[in-house]
Amino acid sequence: MITIKINNDYSYLYTEDDDLRQKIWKVLRFLSRNRFFNPAYKARKWDGYVNFFNKNNGQFLTGLLVEIKLILTYLNKEYQIIDERNPIDFNVKEVNKDFLKDWTLKGSPVVLKDFQVDLINQALNHKRGIVQAPTASGKTFIMLGILKALPPGTPVLFLGNRKGVVRQFWKQLLKYGFKNVGYFDGKTHEPNLITCAMVQSLPHLERLLPKFKVLMVDEVHMMMSATAIKAYKKLTGCDIRIAISATPFKFTQKKKDKKKSEEGDKVQMYNTKGFFGGVFKTKVTEDGYLSTEYMQENKSLSESLCTFYHINEPQIPHDIYIDAVANGIANSIHFHKVVKGLVNTLKGRTLILVERLSHGDALGQLIPNSLWIQGKDDDETRDYVISKLQESEKDVVAIATKGIFTVAIDVFVHNLINCTGGKAEHDIIQLMGRGLRRGGDKELLNYYDFIFNINNYLLKHSNKRIKILKNEGHEVIIKDEVDFKI
Repeated sequence: MITIKINNDYSYLYTEDDDLRQKIWKVLRFLSRNRFFNPAYKARKWDGYVNFFNKNNGQFLTGLLVEIKLILTYLNKEYQIIDERNPIDFNVKEVNKDFLKDWTLKGSPVVLKDFQVDLINQALNHKRGIVQAPTASGKTFIMLGILKALPPGTPVLFLGNRKGVVRQFWKQLLKYGFKNVGYFDGKTHEPNLITCAMVQSLPHLERLLPKFKVLMVDEVHMMMSATAIKAYKKLTGCDIRIAISATPFKFTQKKKDKKKSEEGDKVQMYNTKGFFGGVFKTKVTEDGYLSTEYMQENKSLSESLCTFYHINEPQIPHDIYIDAVANGIANSIHFHKVVKGLVNTLKGRTLILVERLSHGDALGQLIPNSLWIQGKDDDETRDYVISKLQESEKDVVAIATKGIFTVAIDVFVHNLINCTGGKAEHDIIQLMGRGLRRGGDKELLNYYDFIFNINNYLLKHSNKRIKILKNEGHEVIIKDEVDFKI
């Protein structure tokens, strides 16, 4: 008889059938996208594959239990389950739209949307999985709803890889009355029953990791680094594991029918599923997944209009990619003037995202009264700029490095200008999400981007962004020429 023993972190398949272990091993091993940069691969000491099933001792990450079961069922193999976990039971079995009605948002009781109710209940039922929902769809209330359903005194670890993400969630917990909430980053070391921590600070929390019973990770697509995985392996007491992201799996490009995907990073995907489980499906859509298009149709997100302008100078056809970004985007006087001219036509709250500091410096000097923030700025400066992008009734222009605003920062901007380039779907979707939040004075996001005809690398990436935005359901307009004064 095949036996599967389940623990919080790793599980084990026991069988005397060597051929079966070999088959499972072959199914659950994938080529690393980064193998070409690995010295062992270059020296031919490693074949480039990452194995997610140990054919010698039957070990696998518990989140891959579904895959193991599917393989056994396909092979007509009977098995028994021995669950050795100590389960944490939620205080409630099911929530409804009024579960958070005692809380208020902008003076009104919080009423959960149908998909938020559904996804919270999925978490309560399965205890382990990935909440995949578009940016600005209210994932914070999904996380808070899950935490509210826990028994009082349950040790919880919330993780993020950016200070803004962690600090914002910490403030939300305090705002809505959670008790014993701690904060942990490079400077502040204050763990508590609920600890909000940056993943980079986990070495200082190492002795406490086995004591946590619940793990919650925001923007999980950015949280599968070696440091994060090392920490996940030490969270042996976590029965409940929830990951959140609009784009949990990297480099997975939707096809036109939106139901199929092109190949992505299988190693990142199976690591994510291994530590957290599969993606929760919702009953509110036909295919079980929430899309930006669905959220816009249901008025949960702003409508969007994406306008692309051609950039035709300087011509740098022979520049390699890194030089093309520097010469054609970050340090291009012509491009700076185009962005300034565009900004002069806009009204309301405008956010300009840049990749490099030199670009932000240049635009900050060219655009009068603009707010230029970067990684070195303190929390007070960031909070001030964020507040302006949330509620200012006057025209305001903020310039920020992409890392600050790409993920999990709540702003309500009328205009978003992408000066970062890029081609990765997860980056473009996350970036676009910065502007899709609805506000009292805002129902439409004007997104602006550029087609860089100056270099083949930059042009290819421009076309990829257009394709991604169209596949996500956004309306895209390509202007033949700049229609404002430079």
